[in-house]
Amino acid sequence: MPEPFYTYNLYPNGHYISSASFTLANRLLHIAVILVCLLLTACSAERNNPLSKTYHNTTARYNGYFLAREKMEAIEKGIQAQVVYDYNQPLPIYPLLDSSTAKAFAADLEDVVKKASFPIQWHKNSKWVDDSYNLIGKVRYYQLNFPDAARTFKYVNSTSKDANARHEALVWLMRTFLVTGELDNAQSVSEFLKKERLNKDNARELYLARAQYHRLQGDTTAMIENLALSLPNFEEKDAESRVRFSLARLYQLQRQDKEAYQQYSRILRRNPPYDLGFFSRLYLGQVSELSDAQDKERMANHYRKLLKDSKNNEYKDKILYEMAQFELRQQNYDKALEYLNASLKSTGALPNQKAYSYLLAGKVYFEHLNKYNLAQAYYDSAVQVYPPGAIDYQQVVERRDILTDFATQFSTIQTQDSLQRLARLSEGERLQFVQQLVQREEEERLQALAMQQAKQQTQEQGRRGSLENTRRNNGGNGGNADNSGIWYFDNPAAMATARSEFVRRWGDRPLQDNWRIRSRGEATEQAPVAQQQPEAAPAEPTQSPEERMAAQVQTYLQNIPTTTAALQQSERQVEEALFKLANIYSQKLKDNTKAAETYEQLLARFPTTGHAAEAYYALYLIYDKAGDERKTAYYNKIKQQFPYSTFAQLIDDPEFLSKNAAENIKAHTLYDSAFVYYENKEYKETTRLLAQLGKEYPRNDIADKAAFLGVLVTARTEKPEALREQLQQFKAAYPASPLLPQANQLLTTYQELEQKNLLRREAPQVITALHRAEKGASLTPEEKVSTEIASATASTAAEIPLPNKQTVKDTAAAPPDTVAQKVSTKQADTTTQAAPPVVQPDTNSTTANPEIADPLAYDVSTDSAFYFVLLYPTAAPAFKDVVAKYEKYNSTYYKKQNITIDSVAFSDSQTMLVLRSFPDVKLAQSFNVKQKGPQAPIGRIRGVEFTTFVISSANFQKFKQKKDLETYLNFFRNNY
Repeated sequence: MPEPFYTYNLYPNGHYISSASFTLANRLLHIAVILVCLLLTACSAERNNPLSKTYHNTTARYNGYFLAREKMEAIEKGIQAQVVYDYNQPLPIYPLLDSSTAKAFAADLEDVVKKASFPIQWHKNSKWVDDSYNLIGKVRYYQLNFPDAARTFKYVNSTSKDANARHEALVWLMRTFLVTGELDNAQSVSEFLKKERLNKDNARELYLARAQYHRLQGDTTAMIENLALSLPNFEEKDAESRVRFSLARLYQLQRQDKEAYQQYSRILRRNPPYDLGFFSRLYLGQVSELSDAQDKERMANHYRKLLKDSKNNEYKDKILYEMAQFELRQQNYDKALEYLNASLKSTGALPNQKAYSYLLAGKVYFEHLNKYNLAQAYYDSAVQVYPPGAIDYQQVVERRDILTDFATQFSTIQTQDSLQRLARLSEGERLQFVQQLVQREEEERLQALAMQQAKQQTQEQGRRGSLENTRRNNGGNGGNADNSGIWYFDNPAAMATARSEFVRRWGDRPLQDNWRIRSRGEATEQAPVAQQQPEAAPAEPTQSPEERMAAQVQTYLQNIPTTTAALQQSERQVEEALFKLANIYSQKLKDNTKAAETYEQLLARFPTTGHAAEAYYALYLIYDKAGDERKTAYYNKIKQQFPYSTFAQLIDDPEFLSKNAAENIKAHTLYDSAFVYYENKEYKETTRLLAQLGKEYPRNDIADKAAFLGVLVTARTEKPEALREQLQQFKAAYPASPLLPQANQLLTTYQELEQKNLLRREAPQVITALHRAEKGASLTPEEKVSTEIASATASTAAEIPLPNKQTVKDTAAAPPDTVAQKVSTKQADTTTQAAPPVVQPDTNSTTANPEIADPLAYDVSTDSAFYFVLLYPTAAPAFKDVVAKYEKYNSTYYKKQNITIDSVAFSDSQTMLVLRSFPDVKLAQSFNVKQKGPQAPIGRIRGVEFTTFVISSANFQKFKQKKDLETYLNFFRNNY
């Protein structure tokens, strides 16, 4: 009998199993072991077989990266939700990041790092490692750790094999550069990505980053272009609507109403969030065509409907503002102002809305009604609340300052004219007029007081009614809770009402015993003291209405210019105010009609005004530009009355000033050389150069300085009588010169010595005595006295910060602005120094000898001009356009300072950029500190060594010769 194909095996428990089943079990066990081995092999991060890659990619994506990405998207939505938008401006492309935002999301951001680190640590061979690094870079970005963020994105770009991950890292690197102000680096990244093919997400983010770059650059056209290119790449409709809104607002700024209308309409078709939809509908009225009365009525009904809708109560002020804009388009200025005033009285939820309402009212008064006083008031209010980050903030501030100056001059004219009219009245009429004026003011004051009391009484009645209702609700005893279960003393409204009632009846008395019989602040418990306290109060006696009015009358009468001197002073104020007002009309407000009227009013009222030549020239320019033949009359007046003035030269040669500036440079060079000869006691050569200066450059701007140097030479070489005569001539010829105090001091010294009969008689004796004194030889008593004037002049000369021979050589090669600024600065410096004392004989040898002290030693004396200096490598690409960048920077932030820029070679490898001039060292130092900020031209430069510092004008001349950077920096740190 054949054996069966299967057998039975006996298990220890006595059961049997077939051999076939046993074999199948073994096979399954073997398969399981193999699978486990394969799984363990796939878990190794060092293997690159298909099974290992599949395992690690799946685990990295869904166990780490997915969770981290979801968390990051939630964080970004949270940051976006915190933004409070100003819908009057284009919406920001990126939400503003600050320390509070980073702190609020700190825990969530760290959780993202923890989740994103899982694929990096445990699945190194997966394709999600670079994406996880990008998430960590974003976390560092939101944590404001921009250096680490940049390093992370650079690492991904250099190591990742996934093009999309590299592109994402580069876009975020560009965003990081934009935040840190490294615009050049951001531009480089943008240019590189132009050559790459990006997916939709990266393309969208790149266009937004480029739009942000152009926003920082102030290029609205390029910003519009990039925002428009980003729109097809959006998937989230709300984010797309925000970008469309910004694009529409930018189109409005560019006066492209048709394009703006299209964007607003597309926003409304996509069911946007309520705020975005509301403002899109609101702004449609600004860009809609108003071709006929039907369109106007339709838009008016649109605004009225928005205003009546209760859902828009929080936007009432904005709706009224837009209604004013609508009326302004139709040139209904009074109606526009009515809506603006209503907008200002309303309260709403929008930030900065009052600022825009104030500004629009100011524009109506300024641009359309020419009521500059009212415009100034509205502009001033606007600046107080205007957002500093707005695009036109600086323009608003500048216009406010112009109008403030205008209002000051206009008010001065009106006030002085009114006072002069009163001065021309008889004494009785004048007194009667002032009494009537004070009486009217008193009546207005009483009316205002009555209105205020009535308002307070109404409010008090309302509080009493509220208190009564509260008592009624509390059962009349205040001991039980009302229907809501709130005890009386736990009810804040009831307590506030009761306190107000108490203060009204008893005053704000402290909590203490016997408060009814105590005066406020009284500490003693004796009743008689409380009764005596009112008698001690008359420290401030109250005036009766009659006494107050009489005192006001006397105050007004004292201000009326009844004397000849007071009237002349009043006239001078009017003259100066008229001239300044005309200049404001002409140069700042660009209102040539009003400017011409004001100039002519000035000339008619003050025919001998000192501003006649300039007024004639201004009128000539105004009428010449308008093609008015009246220009001929003013041309003739300038030629006849002021034939040698600068204005006469400018009429014939408009380039006269630039030509004269070149001649002034040469005159300054001659003057510097003359002073060097004076310091070296070569007085004949000094006199020769001064004569040459006056002959060759008669219209130089340092005539007073040259004349005063001639005085100093006379003090050293001529008889005392010649010095006195020359000093008197100097005072007569240059009454406004800043050197006048020194001239007066010399003349005073001369007169004192003349009264004592101690003047020297012969010049050669003085020269000999001076030389002997400088060499330390003993002098006779007569010689000691006779050298005092010469010593005083030497001291005076030493205090004038002029260059020595080395500086003259440098000056000849210096740029025009450098020399002109240097000399004008020297002249200004002398105005701040006190007149030098007469040097005594025993100290004359040290103070009069210029060779004892180092002439190039840096000095901390007061200066009237300070420079900002930048030293940088000439070949560095980062400084290629630094001059143009500083010109733009200064015109934006330091326009009023009129800063000039000069670039000169400092060494073979370094260039020196000089920005001049700042009136004081604090402003210059502030400018220097701000260069570290991202908005400064050099604030974003990295990896290149450069130096910035502040230096006075006098020390700058020495620095140019010595070129000892470290020495000067040590001097500046120790003294400033």
